[in-house]
Amino acid sequence: MIDQLLDELVSLQNPDGGWGAAAGNGSNTETTALAVAALQSLGERSAPDRVLRGVIWLVQHQNPDGSLRLNNVTNTGSWTTALAIIALSAFPEYQLKVLEAARWLLHQEGSKPGILAEIILFFTGKSKANELNRDLIGWSWVPRSFSWVEPTSYALVALKKVKSALGDTNIDERIHQGEAMIYDRMCKGGGWNYGNSKVLDYALWPYPDITAVALIALQDRAGEPANQESLQALRKTAAETNSGLALAWAAICLNLYGQETRDWQQRIDKRFTETKFLRETKTLALALLALNGGKANPFRI
Repeated sequence: MIDQLLDELVSLQNPDGGWGAAAGNGSNTETTALAVAALQSLGERSAPDRVLRGVIWLVQHQNPDGSLRLNNVTNTGSWTTALAIIALSAFPEYQLKVLEAARWLLHQEGSKPGILAEIILFFTGKSKANELNRDLIGWSWVPRSFSWVEPTSYALVALKKVKSALGDTNIDERIHQGEAMIYDRMCKGGGWNYGNSKVLDYALWPYPDITAVALIALQDRAGEPANQESLQALRKTAAETNSGLALAWAAICLNLYGQETRDWQQRIDKRFTETKFLRETKTLALALLALNGGKANPFRI
């Protein structure tokens, strides 16, 4: 199964060395970083020439301020910088590039809920749109916009991986606030939705992929009651999905928490046989990581 996933992933690499969302799509930093991380995790079984081309693509898309552009079209730094840090941290020769990216990421902040939330409140007569703590700032998809659980989780994993090399910075404070933001957004009963746990008095439900990503970011707090409660929520929601992407994230997460993942891997195998994951690069890369497991997992802190 791993060999089949490897062949599919390698076949999707673009001539420029990067990977796009699917066959025929232009290369972008998200899928290239995940593809590089997945292939590198295989060790001797990887395709080193393909990995190197992917690494070069990432490095070539780094801005002078350390950030990485999303793709060949945009010029500004993006949330995908965190995934590039995670992927490139496996390559000692690019350590300086990684630290430049980490310093940029460290100073990025999401904003507090803005005018849209106020408009919603005005027309609904509510005193507040949600129950989140507005003073807790994480990371956003777009600079200077609302903080979301997923980009905050990627940023935490990236910064925790390079924390010891960043020296005298505010990294501890920033990590603490990001963690506090994620815990603050946890759904009732465990797990996470994309941004909030409740909106306009309606409790939101957790999604398996977002729950897994959040738990991965909080893996060094595994003993916390919130983590354990959310692991149960992850198992429940993942059991009810056929999404290859969600199953892959769930298996990666559970492996990092030292839990048995054989059943989840079998479900991933079944879905790949049935759908080939529609040849979507992100799902193929994450499935490869989920089936490979082990200490080479790039999301391990």
